[in-house]
Amino acid sequence: MKAWLYYRLSRDEDEEMNSLYNQRQILVDYAEQQGYEIVGESSDDNVSSMTFERKSLAKLENAVDEGKVDVVLVKDLSRLGRHRTQTALFIDHLRENNVRVYSVTEGIDSFNDNDDLLIGMKQIINDFYVKDIGKKIKTGIRQKQKTGLIVNLPMGYYKDRNTNEILIDEVAADIVREIFQKYLEGYGISAIAKQLNARGIKSPEYFSHRKISSTRTKLCKKFLWVQTSVKRILENEIYTGTLVNHKTITSKIYKTKSFVPAEEQIRHENFLPAIIDKQTYEQAQKLLENHKQGNIRAGENRTIHRYCSMIKCAECGAILIAKQRVCKNNEWVEYTCNSHHRYGKEYCTPHRIHESQLDEVIYDEVRLLLVRIQEQSKKYDKIVRDWQRQKPAYERKIEQYKERIASLRQQIEDLIIERISDREHALVYNGMITKREEEIADLQQKIEESKQFDEVSKRKRNELKTTADLLEKMIEEQHISDANLRLLVKTVYVHQNNEKSLGIPRDFIGAIVNYLLTIFSIVIWYLIQNTR
Repeated sequence: MKAWLYYRLSRDEDEEMNSLYNQRQILVDYAEQQGYEIVGESSDDNVSSMTFERKSLAKLENAVDEGKVDVVLVKDLSRLGRHRTQTALFIDHLRENNVRVYSVTEGIDSFNDNDDLLIGMKQIINDFYVKDIGKKIKTGIRQKQKTGLIVNLPMGYYKDRNTNEILIDEVAADIVREIFQKYLEGYGISAIAKQLNARGIKSPEYFSHRKISSTRTKLCKKFLWVQTSVKRILENEIYTGTLVNHKTITSKIYKTKSFVPAEEQIRHENFLPAIIDKQTYEQAQKLLENHKQGNIRAGENRTIHRYCSMIKCAECGAILIAKQRVCKNNEWVEYTCNSHHRYGKEYCTPHRIHESQLDEVIYDEVRLLLVRIQEQSKKYDKIVRDWQRQKPAYERKIEQYKERIASLRQQIEDLIIERISDREHALVYNGMITKREEEIADLQQKIEESKQFDEVSKRKRNELKTTADLLEKMIEEQHISDANLRLLVKTVYVHQNNEKSLGIPRDFIGAIVNYLLTIFSIVIWYLIQNTR
């Protein structure tokens, strides 16, 4: 009888007991005892038992299809696989080709009808074992993530071997800062990568000391920058000092990756020293999103045009495209309707507008916005002052709420005792208990709102001051950076009337403007009024 030997070792098993050498020796000894001819063998090292996409099994299947195998010898059925359904299908496939599976240590034969039930039970046990192990591993990883887990430190950081403290690698950190700075200045991802390569600066693989596969090209081994390596740095929140764990879930069986919702991710603020500030990071994310939506591209040695993807034709809805104009040693950027550019005047008018005109409009709008914020600041300061005067009275009110809650809880306990002795009127008692529980919940909510108020008021005051300072700086410099521009402005619609004049309505978005549109001050005033 022609025998094929198959043996497998996974990382979660006792390597000494189940080593590939020991497994093979068991199979060879059995084949010799039975007088089998060993026609081939295959093995897997550190391969999951839940997947059947293994080269060794493909090798076995080819031998089966060619009619070279009569029996497949395994140490036990779990070596073949622990996935209940897939293992059963594989055994059935071998049966259809008149090939039996024999478990040497278990004495189980797939051609023995009496062993069918035993095979099924073994498959259930093996399947359960893997899932149980998987749960334990996931639980262990999740626990580590809750305390802060970093598998590989990104470029810009290193771990002190003596103290295990995470420190900044200033040489690499300067490169990270430069990437963020250049991107906010308007350079594209590809342009940044090419500039870094031209200067001979090594990529993140060099700083992390990762080994480059021997199959990779010589160019890869030179640690060159590519678009992906630049983008990964720009998207990595860890450079703000914040570590985010549990961002994705990967199926070990099907090798699929799914993203975890933001609210379920595990965040560790100030987990390690920051290389860039949070404002810079947020600005970069805003630009990345805008560039993605607008499919923006930049040339190798120039920045992205300032208003790319932000200007739309009010008549046809098309994006206005940028054109570099030169006339008599004068150079300027002009935007024109893409429909007119591509399809002609039959479909739309040019809607031409200079970039300098747009800058003037936005600059004037920022000045008006600063005035509105300053007005809001004055109103807000008055509200806070009023709150401070009323705070002692409100604190006394909170103490009254707490005393009322204690009284209500005592009433509930008394009602529960009475309900036990008077079961006939249990529904009446239930209604009385429910009313008191509802009142307790209402009072607790009022107390919680008051506790949060001081913190919220301070935070909002700081936000106003930060926003005002930012706008004042823009006005003093008489220039709005590309990053701040995209933070402030979502879309500019350009109209063209019959007289060929232009009207430019602005849609401002972002934290700055959204704040102005809130009714937070009204809510505060309502709370103050309730204290009187």
